[in-house]
Parts: sequence; C-alpha cells; structure tokens
Amino acid sequence: MSTPAEQLAPTPESVAKAFLTPRTYERAPDTAGFQGASRVETNGPTGKLVSWQAGRGPIVLLVHGWEGRSSDMASFTPPLLAAGYRVVLVDLPAHGESEGTTSSIPACAAALLKLQDLIGPVYAAIAHSVGCALTVEAVRHGLQVERLVLIAPPARCFDYAVGFGVQAGLDRHQVAAMIALLQEQGVDVADIDTPKAAANLKQPVLILHSNDDRVVPVSLGVEIANAWQGAQLLRLDGLGHRRILQAPEVIEAARSFLMARTAVA
Repeated sequence: MSTPAEQLAPTPESVAKAFLTPRTYERAPDTAGFQGASRVETNGPTGKLVSWQAGRGPIVLLVHGWEGRSSDMASFTPPLLAAGYRVVLVDLPAHGESEGTTSSIPACAAALLKLQDLIGPVYAAIAHSVGCALTVEAVRHGLQVERLVLIAPPARCFDYAVGFGVQAGLDRHQVAAMIALLQEQGVDVADIDTPKAAANLKQPVLILHSNDDRVVPVSLGVEIANAWQGAQLLRLDGLGHRRILQAPEVIEAARSFLMARTAVA
C-alpha cells in the first residue's frame, strides 16, 4: 500500500495536465471593462468562445495572458475607440467566460483563427505575456494582421515547460516524459519559439518590456526584438509584469504605433 506522500507524488501525467489547466479566479462577469461593448459568442476549440466588440474602423484585437481575461486589456480600449478603431477583446479558451477546462498555446492560437472567421482580417493585435506567444503562433498559421504590439513577451515554451516540470518535482527523465505527453496531445512545446518565428515574420512590431519584470525577464523581449527585422523595442522601468498594462506611456506608445499606418479619425 502506498503512503499518502507517494499517492501525491507528481507524475509526468499529472504535471502535463496541470501545465494545460489554467487556474480560474472567481470574478464577477464584466463587459471587458468598457460600456457599450457587444458580447459575441462563437464556437472555439474547447467550446463557446466569448469576445467583446465595440467601435467602427480597422480592427484591433486585444489578447490577454495565461490565467487572465479580456478585461485585463481594457485600459487600451478607450484610446483606441477614440482614435477610430474597432476593438475586439477575447476570453481565451478556458479563461474568463469562454468554455473549457484545459487550454494551450496551440488551442488559443486556433481560437484566434476561429475568431477571425467571424470578424474578418485584423489590422493590429496588442498582446500581453503568453498572449504574445499564442498571437505569434496564430500569425504563423494564418492570422491576417498588419501590425503587432507585444507586451512582456516570453521566448520559448520549451523553457517554461521544463521549468514547470522541475518546480513540480519531476526529475529530468520525468520532465522528458511530460514533454512527450504534451506533444501527443498536440502541444509541441519545442516548436513554440517566438524568436525563431520572428525571423520569418514581416509585420512591423513594437515590443514593450519593463526592466524589473520578474515573471518574463526583459532579456527575452530584447532577444525577440533582435530576431525580428525592423522591430521597435521600448524598455521601461518600474512597471513589472502586470502594472505595465495600465501605464499611460505604454497605452500611448501602442496607440501611436498603430496610428503610424492608419488615417483614422
């Protein structure tokens, strides 16, 4: 008979499942942080996919990070609406009001492609954290977007998966088994590599990253900028990983970057 400690010992299977299961937080339903938004449902890879849409003009898609929700990006909405854009915020699969219990970068990328079937080509996307990685994956697989703003972007999913496994208590052989299990489930973490993808992307990109980010080191933003031809990099101080989404200078930098190519009211 196994002891309670043995019963609770991590396995490649349990850690792989945890890696694909975002934590949920009890928060009241919202309208993505702004009045007048239309709640739109469509079918996503894990069931109902919920988005919030408002305004007229070129579409700007706002993409939150892992274990976040659409309202995390709401600070960008009023300036974009005032500038004449149509704003679309999405709750990614298994996040916010969208259905699902497990998710992944490939599943979220597929959700953005499903959303584009509904809304049409996207002028620009503004993404945060893991939202950057999945947006780049969506672009790799056909998301039509002219400009990108990446805020605190991570680099390689493989590195995160290995770190996740080690932190959970797996040894190196178990970590390898966990990564193999993920690949069997359609999540090839070694293939999700933003600097590598950047070398083949032509869209103008603005990367914003705070020097004191303790979740995604600024060195990763620098690496992506160096790999992406023509990338603009703006390094900031004192904004961490999440406060950066509310910083007026970040919101204005993103708006100005988008306005550089569109002549909207």
